[in-house]
Parts: sequence; structure tokens; C-alpha cells
Amino acid sequence: MEKGKKKIAKKHIVVFQDEEGNVLKTAFVSHGKNAEPPEIPEKKDETEHHESIFMRWEPDYHQVKDNLVVKAIYKNVPKKYLVMFYGDNGKMLGMETVSYGSPAKAAISPVKKSSQEFDYIFKGWNVSLDCITEDTNAKAIFEEKRKIFTVSFYHEDGTLLKEEEVPYGTAAHPPENVIKEKDLVYHYLFTGWSVDTHCVTHSLKVQAQFQYIYNEYTITFYDEGEEILKNEYHYGDSIIYPSLRKKGYDLSWSISAKKVEKPLDIFAKWNFSNTKGKVLEKDGNRYVVLNPSITNGSVRCIYYKDSSTRICLPEQVKLGDYYYKIEEIGSKAFSDCRQMTRLILPDTVHTIQDRGLSECQRLRSIIIGKGIKTLGNGIFGFNEHLKDVVIHGQNIKQAGRKLFDNLNANLTIWVNPRQMDYYSKKFHACLYTKKIKMKAKV
Repeated sequence: MEKGKKKIAKKHIVVFQDEEGNVLKTAFVSHGKNAEPPEIPEKKDETEHHESIFMRWEPDYHQVKDNLVVKAIYKNVPKKYLVMFYGDNGKMLGMETVSYGSPAKAAISPVKKSSQEFDYIFKGWNVSLDCITEDTNAKAIFEEKRKIFTVSFYHEDGTLLKEEEVPYGTAAHPPENVIKEKDLVYHYLFTGWSVDTHCVTHSLKVQAQFQYIYNEYTITFYDEGEEILKNEYHYGDSIIYPSLRKKGYDLSWSISAKKVEKPLDIFAKWNFSNTKGKVLEKDGNRYVVLNPSITNGSVRCIYYKDSSTRICLPEQVKLGDYYYKIEEIGSKAFSDCRQMTRLILPDTVHTIQDRGLSECQRLRSIIIGKGIKTLGNGIFGFNEHLKDVVIHGQNIKQAGRKLFDNLNANLTIWVNPRQMDYYSKKFHACLYTKKIKMKAKV
């Protein structure tokens, strides 16, 4: 090659043929370049379920380095069919392309919403998808499964008695012989369940129900070992005690319960009404019991009030059911008798305690009965108007040394003539130190 001439690239002949050898195209391709194939049908020789589909050219026609005969290669393949999936309500769920004779993948998982009564379980499709031979519509099939509910039966106190699985619309079976133990207040009657379980439509918690009935108790009353009254009460009722009376006695009971809480035997207890030392009142006057005997009882007068000017103390006083002798006079017993000028004490009085007749503002004379034996200290004291004291008693056992203390006026003591010497000796310690005279009472 002469210097300066352009080098011409080598070319190759590339012939494109169909599968029967018919020439479809001839091309001259420079060395190392790609050939350009002719256009040909993508499919040919189609049957009912198969078709010939162009696959490739052979040999490779890229970067040609030699003359080539390139043939079209077809492959006989099954036709593709469309499988469409529907729910049981007719709504499309999806689709899939499947080759003839092949199974559908059916990757869709249909769901049907539960109803009040049933759950729905997907069981498959209404057509077989194992060998697809045409376009196919597949509808989902669901199996009805009746719902199962839990019914729990509880005692009133919350204890679980029974638990049962119950199909929708059927009846549960409650436990039998449900009881509640009685207590002090109530016994209990089972009345049923909090919820009707004859037709179960959802899970239930059911509680036993009871009627509360007050217990009945017998209260029996006895007196001296004999039954006198028997009554039936309900718990919490007020106990009505029988009204009993026994002359000279106060009634109490062995049990003082006010409300019924259990069966009771209650016994009457009799206590002597006027016990020793007991303070009793009659017509505003007060007395202390000295001897509680019902035949020979006695008292001390500790307070006496009367608006009369002349007071004659009675020998006895009725206190309750019995009469009691007045045997003693207490300290300042008559100090509230503001109009009294004359006081007469009965023969039953044997003791006047210290200051017993003192502080009587208008008292002028005192007559003391035959039974007097003891005169306390200062019994006449602070009686500024006192003039005469008559003592009928003839057997004074004790006289206080300060018998006539706190007297502001002259006083005359009148005694039985035959007792002058006796009283002179008894009162010797205080008689002549005071302005007191002793005279015989004719």
C-alpha cells in the first residue's frame, strides 16, 4: 500500500434466516461491528394451548469477525391464562398469570369478617387451581364455625364455682345446690343468677344472688325457775321484758341485752328494795336505811322540810311497800324548816347525831321522846331562839361533851322529876359552864 492512502476496513457478510432456512436479510458488516437483525413475528404456529415464541438469534451477531449465517430460534411454550380471585361477596381480591397446565400459586389469603354468631374459616376456592387450562374466576369458600363463649359462674363472695364453654345461642348449665352459710344476723335463700344463661350470645360472668332473711331467735324468761314468757324475735329486734312485781323487791334480769342477737334464757333477779345505807325520798324528805328488814325496818332522817310552825315527826314512814321506823336524826336534818318554832320527836328516835337539831332559825322548843339514848355534840347549836328542851327519855347512854355549844340564849332543860339526879350526872361536864338550867317537868 502506497504511503498516504486511506486504509479500508474489512467487511463480512451476515445472512439472517428463518428456522426453515429462508433468507430474511443479508448485510455487510465491518469487522468487529454489530449486525442489525431483521424484524420478525414474536409468535407463530399457534395451537389451542401452545404457541411458538421467538427466543433468540444464533449464533451471536455482535462484534462480527467473520461471515455468518444467523438463524431465528423459536420455542414452543404453553399459553398464559389469567386467574382472577374473588371474595364470597363478589369483590375482586387479586389476579395471577398462569401457564397452561401449571397450578396457580394463589398467594392471596381471603378473610371474612365474623358475624355475631359465626367465625368464618377460609377453606379454599370454588374451582381447582392445580392445572390451569383457561382464564379462570376463583371464588373464596368459607366454612362457618359457630362461636364458642365462656360462661363463668361465681358465688356472691367472688369464688369461681364453674366455668363452661357454650356455643352461640345455646344454654349454659349453672351449678346446682348453691348455698350460703347462715351467720348470726341472716340466713340466705338462693334466688337465681344475675344474668339469664338460656341463650348465650357472648362471654358472661354470672353471680349467684341470695335473699337475706333475718334469723329468728327464741327469748325465754324465767322467774324462780319457772318459765313465764317465751317469744320469737328477729335478729336486731328490741327485747321486750315482762313487767313483774314483787312486794318489797326491785327487779333486775340476769341479762340486760336490749337487742336480739342470739337465743337467750333470761332469769329474773329480785333484790330487796331498801338495802342498808340506801337513800330514799318521800314527799321531798330524805332517809337513809339503817335496818332493811321488812318487818322491823328503820331509817335515819337526814333531811326534812316542812313550812309549818309546829312539826311533829311521825314514828314511821312508808318507803316503797313497807313502813320504816324513824330511829335516828342526821346532822342539820331540820335546818331547812324555816318557819318551825316547835319540834316534837317520836319515841322511836333513839339517836340524834352531831348537830342533828342545829341551825333552825326560829326554833323555840323541842320535845324529845322516850326512846332517846344518844345525843351527839352540838345538837342544839346555832338555835338563837331556843328556850326549852323537854327530854322524856329515861335511859341516856351517851351525851356529847359539847352538847350545848354554840347557844346564844338561856336554855331550860325539862326532865322527869325522878330523873333529875340521873341527868345532872350525865350533863355535869357541860351543864354549869353554860347559861343552862335544868328543871323538873311536872
